Amino acid sequence: MPKIRILSADVANKIAAGEVVERPASVVKELIENAIDAESTSIRVEIRAGGKSLIRVSDNGTGMEREDALLALERHATSKVNNIEDLENINTFGFRGEALASIASVSQFELLTRTADAVQGTKISVEGGVFRSVEESGCSPGTHISINNLFHNVPARLKFMKTETTELNHITKQVTWAALAHPKIHFILSHNGRSILDVRACDSNLERARLVYGKEFADNLIEFNEELPDFKLSGMLGKPDFTKPNREYQLFFMNQRPIRSSMIAAALKEALGATIQKDRHAVAVLFMTVEPNTVDVNVHPAKIEVRFRNERTIFSGIVKMLRNVINREKFIPKIETTVDRTAERTHTEDVPVGNAYIDTGRKTFTPQSTTQPTNATDRNVERKQTPAREARPTTKIESAPIDTEPKVDEGSKTDTEVPRTVMQPPQQTIPEGVKLKLLDFENVELKTNLFKTYIVAEGEDKVFFIDQHVAAERVLYERFVNQLKSEGIPVQGLLLPVTVEATPQQIAVFKVHGEIFEKLGFELEEFGGNTILIRAMPAPLPTRVAAQTITDILDKLPEQPHGEVALPKAIDDALITLACRAAVKAGDTLDTKEMINLVRELSEAKHPFNCPHSRPIIIEMGRDELERRFHR
Repeated sequence: MPKIRILSADVANKIAAGEVVERPASVVKELIENAIDAESTSIRVEIRAGGKSLIRVSDNGTGMEREDALLALERHATSKVNNIEDLENINTFGFRGEALASIASVSQFELLTRTADAVQGTKISVEGGVFRSVEESGCSPGTHISINNLFHNVPARLKFMKTETTELNHITKQVTWAALAHPKIHFILSHNGRSILDVRACDSNLERARLVYGKEFADNLIEFNEELPDFKLSGMLGKPDFTKPNREYQLFFMNQRPIRSSMIAAALKEALGATIQKDRHAVAVLFMTVEPNTVDVNVHPAKIEVRFRNERTIFSGIVKMLRNVINREKFIPKIETTVDRTAERTHTEDVPVGNAYIDTGRKTFTPQSTTQPTNATDRNVERKQTPAREARPTTKIESAPIDTEPKVDEGSKTDTEVPRTVMQPPQQTIPEGVKLKLLDFENVELKTNLFKTYIVAEGEDKVFFIDQHVAAERVLYERFVNQLKSEGIPVQGLLLPVTVEATPQQIAVFKVHGEIFEKLGFELEEFGGNTILIRAMPAPLPTRVAAQTITDILDKLPEQPHGEVALPKAIDDALITLACRAAVKAGDTLDTKEMINLVRELSEAKHPFNCPHSRPIIIEMGRDELERRFHR
């Protein structure tokens, strides 16, 4: 058996470096954090070859005396922790005392530092962890650290470095996160001598977001500041029609430290679930302020992950705070003209940040469109649900549906069979001055219905467009949820059962999940082969779409039984499908009373801005926007 022995300082430092220095961006992160702790007001980061050949971080902070500069390069040397109790109350960013020693062990390292009251500074050169020189040198107050040829003495790590563009992308993220968390510090980033990011000091997080991402991006953010007894939460939420296809723009900070947290991400999703379209992700920059002794920041070498003492309380608190923000805001998408604001940007080179590109003045920065694209497939389904021969809807929001036969032009009948002709209803005229209750807006009047799909209302200096299908879907969904929690969804029996032709797979799913259909108000039975009979069904559901509703729900259910956690989600998905099928459709004709009742019920809904699929219900257009488009 091999003998146990103590590792040499060189090997130990390289092992430590493997924990702290993952890539050039890790070096930048550690050095920026040290500069922030040194009370810097300006931090400059210079990079060459994606950080492979040079990383230089300069600050105007407090600097160090000669003795402190030498100690800073020893392992476990720090000015921020004296005893074990201090770990419970950490208010600084760097504190482990490993960063500089680890970085110096895998690079050609140079440190130049001077305090404001010193005549001369100190220059220290280290190569591969070995001190080469220590001497006096002139320099400006602060600390200036240069890292040349990172991993030059660790070939195994060097070969795992990614392309120059990829490494620069990671570095840009680190500088961007630091800039967002510390708006009062001036940050500069350059690559190969060209400026990437130059954001001056400012007074607010929203202003810093504008400087980093551009005016159009910042204009689509909603700033907030909430507080609970246990912690504070501030930041910026993207408007519901300003979303992204991934989570790149969900940034979380705890006591100004950028962190990863699946718990915060889950709380964000929980709070905005009814507002954001299902296949999109919210834009959010969240800043948490907690007491240091309620969180452990020492669970990860790079301090990117944290552990909260009471995650359940934090989770529910974040959900509550974000919902407060949502409830205060009228999340109604606006039709607005996009204006080119390129000249206001501060970047001079295109560099990817997440899935976006920081603009340089050579390209136009184009944020996410201010309106969500309509799901064409869903719209086609809606239209198919209402056959062309039906001139009136079979479902009304305020009452149970009654199936009616369409009127036929008797004069068109001959001895030869010909298609039946539909008598179209006359164009509806809305009486002048019909008042409408729309949320808490005042003096709203019903004007018309466009394309038998959109209810149009006029408010003070604005026009509202309300999608009748998604509005009815939201109203019915919330009604079903409330009924399910109380007396149950009303059921209507059928004199003649409706036949459902299912696939073998759907039959197998039905045998597993029959209880879900019972909760929804269906009375179903197998009728041999692949046939299911509907003997009773939810009262608001039209008979003509009952079979399709059953197969739609079956297609969304798994073949295996649900656990205790998954069952409520399955029932909720089924309720969404039920509401969609029972709601009036695009193409259904609503009379004035039906439109007024629909909008009134929508105004009383808990979440009146999005349907259960998260599509927008209301879109507004200001009078000034209309006049601008007509060049008035």
